[in-house]
Amino acid sequence: MFRNTFQSGFISILYASGSHPLQLWDIHLEDDGQMRLIKDTSDGDGDDANLDESNNVSGPVIEMTCSNFSQNYIICPFKLESSPERPSLGITLPVLYLTMYMPERIKKQQQQQMNHFSVEVTVLDDKQTTRRFRCSTFQSTTSVKADICTFPLRLTQRPRRLIREQLLLYPFEHDNPHQSNEQEDDCEPCWNRVCIPLAEYTHKAYGTKLLETKHIQIHGRHFHLNRVYFAEKQVGEDELPQELRLFQ
Repeated sequence: MFRNTFQSGFISILYASGSHPLQLWDIHLEDDGQMRLIKDTSDGDGDDANLDESNNVSGPVIEMTCSNFSQNYIICPFKLESSPERPSLGITLPVLYLTMYMPERIKKQQQQQMNHFSVEVTVLDDKQTTRRFRCSTFQSTTSVKADICTFPLRLTQRPRRLIREQLLLYPFEHDNPHQSNEQEDDCEPCWNRVCIPLAEYTHKAYGTKLLETKHIQIHGRHFHLNRVYFAEKQVGEDELPQELRLFQ
C-alpha cells in the first residue's frame, strides 16, 4: 500500500478527526460489538459529553465496545473482496505510535469486569520471514517464539483529582459521608501515547532487520482511539507536529 511511496518523518494510518478515519481499516464486529465516532466531548455539550470528560480531549475520538474480546477488532490495511490475501502496508518507518484511552473496568449487566486492550503488528524481516509482535494489558511476561513475540502493555495512569469534600478532615470515620468500605485506588486511567519500536524489537527478539510492517490489528473491550501513526524515530510529545499532538 505504501511500498512505492517515499517514506520519511511520519505516516498516519488513523486519525479520528479526519473525514474518513477508518478508511484504511477493516472493522470486524460480532455479538454486541459497537464502534462509533464520539464528537468533540471536551466542551461538555451533547449526549456523549461525559464519556471523555476526565481527559479533556478536544476533537472526536473513535470508541469501541464489546464483550467478546477475541472476535471484535479493527485491522489495517483493508482487504478487497476480490483479493485472496490481505495486502501489506509496506511501511518501513521503524516506530509505531498509538494514542488511546482505556477505562480500567467496564460495566456489563450491572457487574464490573476487567477491561483489556491488545495490539498485534505483523512485520517482514530481512530473512523474508513474517513475524508478529503482540502487546496486551493481560500479558504479564515476555515470550519469544519463532513466529510471535508477546509482551506486556503497561498503560500510564494519573493521580485522581481531589474534590472539595475529600479535602475536608473529619474527626471520626463515621462522620465522613464520603467514606467507602472499599479503598479507592489512588490513580485513574488517562490518555496514553503507546510506543512500539518495531525495528529494535525485531533485532532483539530475532537478530534480524525490519523490512516493513504488513498489518496492524487492535482488540479491546472498551477503548477510545485518537491516532495511529509511524515515525522514523522515537520522539517526545513536544517534538511532534501540531496535527499529531493529542492536546492541541
